[in-house]
Amino acid sequence: MSDLFMVPTGPLGPWDQLSENEKAWIEFIRVISGGRDPKVTPARVRALRELLDAG
Repeated sequence: MSDLFMVPTGPLGPWDQLSENEKAWIEFIRVISGGRDPKVTPARVRALRELLDAG
């Protein structure tokens, strides 16, 4: 099952070299995770997809 998910290594380069979209996604993930670094699980991926598709 590990081939279904790609674990991100994090943004490369300094913060000021990231695109506005990359910065927004990082902030979004920080907000919804409460500042934690949650482990990626299939259930969490499904829950996030449901939240994003609800709008």
